[in-house]
Amino acid sequence: MKTANLEWSRRWTKKWGKLRLPQLMVGALVLLLAGCAPRYQPVNPSPDTNRAARLSDSQVHNGIDRAMRAAVEALLASEPLKVSPVTLVQPIQNSSGDYFPTPRYSTQLQAGLIESGRITPVPEARVQAVRASLGLAANQVLVDPATIMQYGRMLGAQYQLSGKITGQAPYQLSLQLMDLQSGVIAWQDVERFVSR
Repeated sequence: MKTANLEWSRRWTKKWGKLRLPQLMVGALVLLLAGCAPRYQPVNPSPDTNRAARLSDSQVHNGIDRAMRAAVEALLASEPLKVSPVTLVQPIQNSSGDYFPTPRYSTQLQAGLIESGRITPVPEARVQAVRASLGLAANQVLVDPATIMQYGRMLGAQYQLSGKITGQAPYQLSLQLMDLQSGVIAWQDVERFVSR
């Protein structure tokens, strides 16, 4: 048996032993790159009519005001807001890298929802007191769902509404309503827009 293995080793060395290391490296690299070639798969729109699962029927709004209006209309029609729950409205975050007056939009969003009677807001004095007791800075954003849920329960809120602007022309305005008891996203919408 040893002689058979030895004979095979000699034949292999005689046939392949003349290859040099660079040739082996090039061959290995070619095989590696061929195996890592990108595979493109077309994204087909889902036949599902769930508005929260897609980008607003690919509509691009002319300006953030129209995108905000469309998102708020969808929010007002949502199931969770039919009972006017206690809701913590967080400031809209701007992650686009471009300037948007998000404090103004945040204030308008909260004022519009309060005027509609569809939410019961958490009083600002209570928000500030809880933030101070937790040692949170005025503009500190909570991202951990467990911490958000604890914070919301301390405020007595059922839901938290948060928003974010992302992307680069077209931008995306995302609004999300989180159930603070379960951590489940109860509603969300994404509206695309171009800035004027």
